[in-house]
Amino acid sequence: MPRNHYAEVADFSGPFLGSRAVSEGDLTRSQLRSGPYNRLFQNVYVPIRIPQDHVLRCKAAILAAPASAVLTGCSAATVRGFPFALDNDPVEFVIPEEEGFHFQRGMHLKRSRLIGEDFEPWRDGRIATPLRMTMDILANTRLHRSFPRVVGLVDALIHAGFVEREQLERYFEHRHDHGIVRARKALELSDGRAESIPESEVRTWLRIHDIEAEPQVEVYRGERFLGRLDLAIREAKLAIEYDGAWHLEGEQPRLDAERRTLMEADGWRFIVITKEELYGDPKAMVARVRDALRASPLPQVGDQLRGHRCPSIG
Repeated sequence: MPRNHYAEVADFSGPFLGSRAVSEGDLTRSQLRSGPYNRLFQNVYVPIRIPQDHVLRCKAAILAAPASAVLTGCSAATVRGFPFALDNDPVEFVIPEEEGFHFQRGMHLKRSRLIGEDFEPWRDGRIATPLRMTMDILANTRLHRSFPRVVGLVDALIHAGFVEREQLERYFEHRHDHGIVRARKALELSDGRAESIPESEVRTWLRIHDIEAEPQVEVYRGERFLGRLDLAIREAKLAIEYDGAWHLEGEQPRLDAERRTLMEADGWRFIVITKEELYGDPKAMVARVRDALRASPLPQVGDQLRGHRCPSIG
């Protein structure tokens, strides 16, 4: 049986160009259309047996993008081991300002000035360097990521040692890219001590409403370690913690309760934030913290907040 009569799925281990498979005799056009392949982008296919996630979509998109395109943003972060992009999120590229490439469904294209230090080779194309990738995450407003969210993303990159805050500050210093003011502000509010993106989002929502909460605070009674807090306002002895789904699993509820009981006996009060509150009504979350501060048993804390109105968020 001739090779081009039928191609085993195993012949393709990842995304491939349909036109190349046909021209090289691996498939006929009929086999390409009716065979066990999914079309991810124009002229780019993948065997249906391969699970589709965002990394696979990036590998496919790089085949359809122009040679000058650079994979960036949360797509580049996901490829580099930080799963910031969901499986079906658009694949993010930055392309030179003069590039004539047109939009493809499933891709997000940003035209910008590119210099050699902004990218490096990746597979059949280019990927943004860590500094350029981080700038594009923070500066891109068209993808509608909230400001607290992008602060959380840069916190995660700094916490992992993938980028350094001082390097980013120097990289941003002379940039004039669209969104660079937002990027600088997000970097200003970043804190590499944060250990989860939602924790960072809570902290940032509070900070933009003029409430300063310190991340990852260790609490002691004398020399005895009582525990560590996601966020704390030390002068009010107020702890703010985000309880994600894993806090409901196994022994974690009991461990959380024991730790909080120890600290409450030492005068700490707790506000526990849920996923529904953080993403459903963050202003109510901020108001709850503010009310707790006003009710602080320490007079100077309540006095600082009297008459303060919560600013609106754009």
